[in-house]
Amino acid sequence: MIRSRRLHANGRNGRRHVPPHLLRGLRGRSTPRSAVSRWLVNALLAGLGLVAVVIVAIAGFAYNAYAQVAESLKPRLALLDNRELFENSRIFDRNGELLYEFFDTGKRTKVTIDEISPLLIQATIAIEDKTFYTNPGIDLAGIVRTLIDSLRAGEETGGASTITQQVIKNSVLTPEERLPERRYERKLKEIILAQELDRIYTKDQILELYLNENFYGNLAYGIQAASEVYFGVSAADLDLNQASLLAGLPQLPSVYNPINYLERDEQGGYLPPVFVGDGWLDPDARLPAGTPLPRIRQAAVLRRMVEDGYITEAQARQALATPLRFAPQEAPLNAPHFVFYVRDLLLQRYGAQIVYGGGLRITTTLDLQLQRMAQRTAFERIAELESRNIHNAAVVIMQPNTGQILAMVGSIDYNAVKPTTTPGESGNVLDGQVNVATRERQPGSALKPFTYLAAMEQGMTPETVLWDVPTRFPTGTGDWYAPQNYNGQWNGPVRIRTALANSLNMPAVRALKFAGIDYTIRLLERVGIRTGLKRGAGFYGLSLTLGGGEVSPLELTTAYNTLASGGRYFAPVAILEITDSQGRVLERFTQTPGEEVVDPALVAIISDMLSDDRARQAIWGLNSPLRLSLPAAVKTGTTNDWRDAWAVGYTPFVTVGVWTGNNNNEPTARVESLTGGGIIWRNVMENIFRLIAEDERYRDLFAAPFPNGEIQTEFVLPEEVVPRPICELPGPFGGYREELFTLDMIKRLEEAAQPTPEATTGDAIPNEGFCSAYTKVRVVRIPTPEEWTTSGELRPNPPPPPPTDPKAPPLPQDLSALTDGAYCRPAPDAAYPPELVRDIYLWKLPPPDPDEEVEYKWRGGDATVPLKYEELPECTPAMFEPPIPVPPVEGAILMPDLRRLGENQAKEVLALLGIDPGRIYVDYQGPDRAGEDYYRYGPYVVLSSLPAAGEWILPDTTIVLGIRAPDPNPEPPASDSTEGN
Repeated sequence: MIRSRRLHANGRNGRRHVPPHLLRGLRGRSTPRSAVSRWLVNALLAGLGLVAVVIVAIAGFAYNAYAQVAESLKPRLALLDNRELFENSRIFDRNGELLYEFFDTGKRTKVTIDEISPLLIQATIAIEDKTFYTNPGIDLAGIVRTLIDSLRAGEETGGASTITQQVIKNSVLTPEERLPERRYERKLKEIILAQELDRIYTKDQILELYLNENFYGNLAYGIQAASEVYFGVSAADLDLNQASLLAGLPQLPSVYNPINYLERDEQGGYLPPVFVGDGWLDPDARLPAGTPLPRIRQAAVLRRMVEDGYITEAQARQALATPLRFAPQEAPLNAPHFVFYVRDLLLQRYGAQIVYGGGLRITTTLDLQLQRMAQRTAFERIAELESRNIHNAAVVIMQPNTGQILAMVGSIDYNAVKPTTTPGESGNVLDGQVNVATRERQPGSALKPFTYLAAMEQGMTPETVLWDVPTRFPTGTGDWYAPQNYNGQWNGPVRIRTALANSLNMPAVRALKFAGIDYTIRLLERVGIRTGLKRGAGFYGLSLTLGGGEVSPLELTTAYNTLASGGRYFAPVAILEITDSQGRVLERFTQTPGEEVVDPALVAIISDMLSDDRARQAIWGLNSPLRLSLPAAVKTGTTNDWRDAWAVGYTPFVTVGVWTGNNNNEPTARVESLTGGGIIWRNVMENIFRLIAEDERYRDLFAAPFPNGEIQTEFVLPEEVVPRPICELPGPFGGYREELFTLDMIKRLEEAAQPTPEATTGDAIPNEGFCSAYTKVRVVRIPTPEEWTTSGELRPNPPPPPPTDPKAPPLPQDLSALTDGAYCRPAPDAAYPPELVRDIYLWKLPPPDPDEEVEYKWRGGDATVPLKYEELPECTPAMFEPPIPVPPVEGAILMPDLRRLGENQAKEVLALLGIDPGRIYVDYQGPDRAGEDYYRYGPYVVLSSLPAAGEWILPDTTIVLGIRAPDPNPEPPASDSTEGN
């Protein structure tokens, strides 16, 4: 039964007692008062009397003023019976194409208080106004409590509005009176009119007004409409699970809208059950991780119902533990996710009554043709990759220098639902009605540009060397954090440009540590991550830069749009103009210069790096799909478990962000960022370029933010950014001899540069100058005896050729390379065979960090070898003299090199060495055995010998001469025969 209105008298009977301390002061006074004392007492009494008169006068004046204001406002209550209701509002794209019309027909059905479930009434009173049936329309204690809380917090905390006050606000006050800047005037009128309404109407009548006109979200205006829209039942038939959820929606219907959180199966949409633990009735208790916001709000309603004795704790638990199923929802035809996004913005600004029934015309920033192009592009690519277990994508297109949202694709198909077929997984891989563009997902490496921005703000420069080597960082819990590159390789010393372009993980982690996690989070908030990443530095740790946090595609695209805007932040804009039913403009977008949140010079450097195709060569190769027909900066991101694949990038005139993955967060079949989001990003960008070239409307659209009315296609460096020589790093991640710096960076570098003695020794390569990364020195390999001929000629073995396989590790270029022989330091002004000379790098390692465990080893390098350059001997002439041979046995003779001599000449040479001609065996070789040498040399030329040249001829052994056989009809050999004769 619904309780009737009850009034209680307040106050206590009896005379107020005099405080004891005053009585004590009066005791023991037996002497008569002096004249002065009597005069003082009389004066005091006269003063108190005067104060009392003034207070009474002020109170009377205040009451009269209140009565006059109340009397003047009372006619406003007649609006409850004479107000106009609905006129449909419409949403259009920027070109006037209808996106959606808000239909109220069938969405509002008035019911009496007796036609509403008592459970809904109890839930509403419990969460909104527990003293509703006893208060005089306002809650004085709540008002005082809110005032005290606001004073303590230093800002307005809100609250204390009774159900009666909410009826006044929503149904009596005008939209202008409800504007935020008139909140104090509105609050006063609410307080006065609520008390008057409480006198005129019964409590049940007020509650009936409230429940019939309250907005519950999702086009449901009034409790009957809400019951039908959400659950397909009458308000009288709501059960506890349904009633407790609906009662919590009016506070923030767009935030708590359950449709945005539904999971789906073959029976339709539902909110999954929530199993609470002991102590859940404490308002500060945490619900299980992953509990959606509507269920969190529902739990708050059920707590209040238990507290007020409407239900038992067991009933509350049962309601939360029961899946809550919903009726099928309607969908707009055009850009549904964007339409709902705009609708929620409108509800926050104007309230449901104006949005759904005010006859508004809302012109948005969306371009429907761009929207359809982006939707089609995403759908086609996901269809190509479906066999690799990736089923959904989201795309956001924004305009730099305005923040306007030109397209928002929340899924590839709004009406599609696809359950998972992967064993061990649950949920839907595709849930089309979920707007992934506004859902938080892990961004992988897509946050790295902002990490390096933060590091440069903190003093790092593009010349700084970052070591991509195995490193472990303590987590503070006894464990170690040891990030890896996605391909499991280490690449040694690198700089920001190639580390960022190739998405190397360890350099980014080092940059984050340098910048500071808290500082980097604050920078991310500056550039546009305003709702994500709120769990604090301790939660994310150093994994933040590798995607350890979560952001929405909309906010991440906004952050990149800040880069495209030269470091100026522009909040996402979805609405260009709103007019009311009379054609009056309620709001209109006005171009602003934005807020500079990052130094434009640093942004220009990052944009140059992100648009450098050559910098991506080591991993992606030249001319990868990320290189477009116009200059574009881009960064991809893939989570370690292959659940999310991103690509976000920009030109000076457009920013595009793409996410790909599965709604239920299950892993894909190793779909990385370039394959997933990267191809969609490229295709969307190129389609935009094509539209600009073919359609003047798009040329005008994208040229609008620029002062000269022409689209800026090139990234322009500000005057504060200049190129400066740097020492080139070796290997595939090096190759740059020049880098961009701000003037401030150059000043700091010049002040800090103090050449060390190591950099100016005579062993250093000339003209190399000071290098903070290494000292480049020259070494000479000492030839081995095998490289000397018997005639004392040095024939060095050639150095190994560089690998032809791009995946093969590069040749070592540091002290670890000196393993193929003995080396010495070259003497000044001495010349050496070029085959023996090598240039190597002496790395300047950073000082040890007690919070790291580092091993300076990588593909093609090792800075941990015990060999030290200064310990190498200095080259001497003796090291480059032919060795004196030592025979293995007495009488052994070194075989001379007889190749290319004639047969008789070879025998004469051997005779001079004392070789008995009888020990010489001649082996004539035709083309079948001599091969190409048969045609290269003439008859009777020595092709080979056994022993070979430089080997020992042992006593009494036979010598075999391999002779080129004579042609068919050979001429006799001449005694003075030379090559070929």
